[in-house]
Amino acid sequence: MTASDVAARLGVKKDTVYAYVSRGLLTKHGSTGNAESLYDPAEVEALAVRGRKAPAPQAVSPIFKSSITAIVGGEPHYRGLPACTLARQYCFEDVVLLLWQGDFNAAGRSIFPAAVHEPTLSAIGALMNRSALPLERFKCLVPFAGAEDPLRHDTSPEQVTRKAARLMVRLLSAMDMLSAPVDTSIAALLWSRTSPRRATPGLLAALDAILVLAADHDLGAPSTAAVRLAAAVRADIYSVIAVGLSSGGGAVQSASTLSIERDLFGLNERPDVGQLVGDKLRDGREMQGFGHRAYPNGDPRARLILQLLRDSREAVEEVRLLDEIIDIQSQRGREPPNIGFSIAALVHCAGMQHGSGELIFNCARIAGWVAHAMEEYDASQSLPRLKSIYVGPQPVLEAG
Repeated sequence: MTASDVAARLGVKKDTVYAYVSRGLLTKHGSTGNAESLYDPAEVEALAVRGRKAPAPQAVSPIFKSSITAIVGGEPHYRGLPACTLARQYCFEDVVLLLWQGDFNAAGRSIFPAAVHEPTLSAIGALMNRSALPLERFKCLVPFAGAEDPLRHDTSPEQVTRKAARLMVRLLSAMDMLSAPVDTSIAALLWSRTSPRRATPGLLAALDAILVLAADHDLGAPSTAAVRLAAAVRADIYSVIAVGLSSGGGAVQSASTLSIERDLFGLNERPDVGQLVGDKLRDGREMQGFGHRAYPNGDPRARLILQLLRDSREAVEEVRLLDEIIDIQSQRGREPPNIGFSIAALVHCAGMQHGSGELIFNCARIAGWVAHAMEEYDASQSLPRLKSIYVGPQPVLEAG
């Protein structure tokens, strides 16, 4: 059976079939003339039968009311405004104000303080192994920053926004400077901690757009759900952000970007896209970064970011190879690229260090986490006690 046949039999997408292979649930047996993988019908049928078994009882998930983000018409909207339009017309700092305060009015001042040297946090980060990824260094500093703030449990909107904005700048400032920031924006500060190259206008604009587009994605993102739960029990904003970074840096949300970065890095030594895709297929794996369950017609965030990279004309050869990858995957019937691919594409074009993609994503997502935390802090009712459905052994009742 081909991958298309298997997908139809199991009622899933082709990308899910490839995921079953990587998890050991299916085994690939060769391929057709058009490079589509083949599978054993008996093994497919066994998996289908397993999937028809009665599902285990499911606990009811908590429901949160939110006015922050909605996915409507195939595009995310922040406070009712299309995120892609916001990314074209506003900078990240402006959109943070929209998420945190509900509008763009900030009396003409940025909510973010100027970056300064952070000797204490820098010294703590220096204790980590040099092989640690950027996000690992970034998130380990949050508890120390929180411990320095005696008023960290103040959850008033003014205090939360001030603390969160200052924390973002402090965390980035404490990281090793690889190049000098070209301006005072968060995007320029982030670039200076991820790339040894001087930021160029077009690629820096693409990075700023990524920060806007990755800022939030409703409660469909596991890290945001974790943040809401933490805020519901009145964890301070430092702890809330630590929860987001810990869950956002897990395999579900970050592994894709890291994997794509590794794949694209290989193009530096051998710029052969066909060979890159073919080598992964030979290993029974697919390149990640294609398809998104929230966007069956393609991720509009990725479309915008990739177009900004093309329009910049600042990484022409890199972008040409990226477009080759997209074309090959499209010819193979795969879905369009998602935001994970486009972030890794920017990392590749900007010559950023490995792991920069997940740092960019999670740094952006702090904006959304803080907005959700403030919404939860302001909730009139506390979160109801969560309940579970016990599915373990029958409890033994002692007589008498």
